[in-house]
Amino acid sequence: MEKQYLEQIVLDQKERLSKLKQGYLRDKLYNIADIINHKINIVVTGHRRSGKSTFLLQWMNKYYNSNFYYLDFSDERLVDFKTTDFQLLYEIFLEHFGEKDIFYFDELQGKKYDWNKFVNRLYSEGKRFFITGSNADLLSKEISTYLTGRHFDIMLFPFSFKEYLGYNNFNKNYKSTTGKVEVIKYFNNYIKQGGFPEVIVYKNIDILDNIYQDVINNDILTRYNIKEEVEFKKMSLFLISNFSREFSYTSLKNNFNLGSTHTAKKYVSYLINSYLLFELPKYDYSLKKQETYAKKIYAIDTGLINKIAFGFSENIGRLYENLVFIELKRRNKNIYFWKDKLDHEVDFMTVEKNKVISLIQVTYDLSNLKTKEREIKGLLSGLDEFKLKSGIIITKDLEKEEKIDGKIIKYIPLWKWLLE
Repeated sequence: MEKQYLEQIVLDQKERLSKLKQGYLRDKLYNIADIINHKINIVVTGHRRSGKSTFLLQWMNKYYNSNFYYLDFSDERLVDFKTTDFQLLYEIFLEHFGEKDIFYFDELQGKKYDWNKFVNRLYSEGKRFFITGSNADLLSKEISTYLTGRHFDIMLFPFSFKEYLGYNNFNKNYKSTTGKVEVIKYFNNYIKQGGFPEVIVYKNIDILDNIYQDVINNDILTRYNIKEEVEFKKMSLFLISNFSREFSYTSLKNNFNLGSTHTAKKYVSYLINSYLLFELPKYDYSLKKQETYAKKIYAIDTGLINKIAFGFSENIGRLYENLVFIELKRRNKNIYFWKDKLDHEVDFMTVEKNKVISLIQVTYDLSNLKTKEREIKGLLSGLDEFKLKSGIIITKDLEKEEKIDGKIIKYIPLWKWLLE
């Protein structure tokens, strides 16, 4: 690139950065404060417009004031940026801002330049990098290959329910009558509109249409040069509409005429790498068997589901389940679903060091005796199998404990569990 042109971009972005608002301070900012003094690079990934750039800005202001370099690579003027331009960029930084040790690179991804070589070289000279990106595949594979042992990965989700309450300045004690009524009102809004920051700030769920189309068209179809655009879009909508349900690559291949299960698996991986969807495997003691089972699919955000797939009231129970899944991912839990030989099911199980730690069922309404019996049978079967003393059933409003067959079952409302 021409130096003068790149210089203009750098200065324009610096000016724009000084005018940006920090927004609501994300919980992650405090949860990972202990790594600030470690001399490692930080990689922040997550769904498009989940707040990564704002999170980066909050990190800058909290820990480094103005003592850093910054460039947003999503700027369309950088479309012709090449590997050799990194040295030119560094020279521009030095000329205008003096010598600094911290680099913030926003939306640094793609195959047009070997950014990792520049990062690696300057890291060896004592520099430190904070990097964001919206694609798990492009970043994680490059990072793991070139920066092994020198980076810390952070995945940023849309707002949690806690953050949603914080943004709305909710400060009542939810154990009081008025506090409980108000927090449930907020929860009902949250499950409908989801946690994408722009949607919350502007109170406009229509923004989700734009976010979804940007992911499908820009982050996937264009990036991976997919020719079967119509089939891919139909498959994507099908998976989002069937969140919390099992699927197989073979059924996707047959339903959408994709040619092979390999193509189906590849297409699903693109949706997962963009953080739009997540797979949940079925647990088995044998990893080989585990790979052969059908998986479940979940979406990044309930608001996105409501906007793209169907009306809110159609599947409130499945939306509850999706919220629990995303919250467990946000809490960095290693999770699976499980079934016994009689097909009794546990919605979620958390595993640490190859040991099952907890079992969780999710159901909106337990007033139906058959529903309650099904959920309890699955939970008791899992508790026996994995030798656990207690399990959790997350519901709309039931809160109590009961002992059945020597096992303790704890019932807790979803809104309350999300605040734990």
